[in-house]
Parts: sequence; structure tokens; C-alpha cells
Amino acid sequence: MKKVLVGAIFGTLIALIFLPSLFRSKKLFEKSTLIGKVPPDFVSEDFSGNQKKISDISNGNTVFINFFASWCKECSAEREKLIELKSKTKNIVIVGVAFNDSKDKIDKYLQEINPYDYIAYDKGEIALDYGATGVPETYIVINGKIARKIIGPIEFSEIAQIIENQKVNETPAER
Repeated sequence: MKKVLVGAIFGTLIALIFLPSLFRSKKLFEKSTLIGKVPPDFVSEDFSGNQKKISDISNGNTVFINFFASWCKECSAEREKLIELKSKTKNIVIVGVAFNDSKDKIDKYLQEINPYDYIAYDKGEIALDYGATGVPETYIVINGKIARKIIGPIEFSEIAQIIENQKVNETPAER
């Protein structure tokens, strides 16, 4: 009986310690030491095989670096949101980072819907440099620096806010 009581008390204490973390907002984890810094460089390629570094792509553009995988259901739904984002925003480039997935599976996956201007195939090195914790995860680069990190699928409200923020930051000549 004593062991059961001690086990119940110990189990309750453990539950009380970890229970609050289950209800934390994902926004807590979207904080990154990379915010405000130049993004780690990596090479991606367009669908004609031309290779470019992120540092070159972000010159004069807003860049969405979107970590995704063909096996990720949320990533599939997010592709349509990314296409909508591109249609409503000027000077935006979307770079897809295929995380832990084969080139063949990614190519087949992107034949259905492809929001990406460039693609990089990552076995974990790029994700490690960015501190990515899973897929989908998106880093927004504005004026050559990481402005925002979004964990999980991009929501339409976030897209609208991003579009509006970009319009506010444009000079009158760019509008």
C-alpha cells in the first residue's frame, strides 16, 4: 500500500510539472536567435536546374524559406496557402526545403501543386543551421534578415498580416 501511495504522489508531481507545457502556445517556440540576423546560407535550385544561394535570392525580395516533406499532411494543405500568398504579394520568393525526403518523392509531390520558386533537398544540415524543429516550418526573410519564424502551417490571418506589413514597408515607388 505504501508503494502505491508513493507512486501516486510521485506520478501526480510529474504530471503537475509537465502539464503546463501541453497548453503553451506555439508562439513560445517561434522565438529564434536568428530573428534580425542574416539567414544561414545554403544552395537551392530552380526547376530549370539553376542554382542560387539564399543570400542572392533575398537581395531585394521577401523570401519565405519553407521546410516541408511529402509525408507531412499539414505541408500538403499549406501549399495552397503559399500559392495564394504569391498571387497577392509582389517581390516574394518561396524556397522549399525538402526535409528528410527523397528527391523522387518530392518531385512527384510537387507535380500536384508547386508553390516553390527554388528547392533544396535537406538531410538535416539546413534544418540544424536554422534550428527547425519539424515540418512545416517557415522563416520569413525581409531586407536580407530573418524577420519571423512560423511553426506549423501558415494561417490566412498570418498571411494577411505579412502582406499588409510588406505594403507598409514598401516605398511609394514600389507600390
